Amino acid sequence: MYRSLEIGAYLEFVICDLKFVKQGGCLIHPPWFRWELGMDCFFEYIEKIVSVLCKIFVFFASLMMAALVVIVCIDLGLRYFLNAPLLWGTEVTEILLLYITFLGTAWVFKEDGHVVVDVLIGKATGKRKKILMTFSYVLITIVSVVLIYYGFYATYDHYKRGVFNPTILETPIALIIMIIPIGSIPLFLEVLVKGWKLLKQ
Repeated sequence: MYRSLEIGAYLEFVICDLKFVKQGGCLIHPPWFRWELGMDCFFEYIEKIVSVLCKIFVFFASLMMAALVVIVCIDLGLRYFLNAPLLWGTEVTEILLLYITFLGTAWVFKEDGHVVVDVLIGKATGKRKKILMTFSYVLITIVSVVLIYYGFYATYDHYKRGVFNPTILETPIALIIMIIPIGSIPLFLEVLVKGWKLLKQ
């Protein structure tokens, strides 16, 4: 794919040179040529990284979803038939739900699977639609940056202070909330990739 991109850009560059020759001008390299080619390669590399991360995250999220179903079924069975529910069942399911959410966020955004209100974007066309989508990507970028920065900060702070959940498992809070910044990293990268593709349209 990189080779095709390089050949395509080179052909466009040659056509541009031929136009200069036809018009009797000097052969001048377009100033955007190398910069745009470099940015295309950069975001293509970022896209590959995001794709790998999303596959890994979705795999673990699927395992957690399966584990969640098993735990809930066992807990319900023990509760109603033996009147002895799992004491740690609720806590573990809550943690799994949090992990599943942030492990799958980037992949769902990549596949345009999030629930959205597209009343304005659906009716807009051309530049207006591009402006609205750009504004949407900027907001998502800001949110993901905030989640990454404060997520890591809060995780480190809770780890340093040794804060734990006052339950039967006494799970460290840092272990629970660390998935928030980790899951937001591929989301941030995917927004950058989509934003670059949008700007090139």
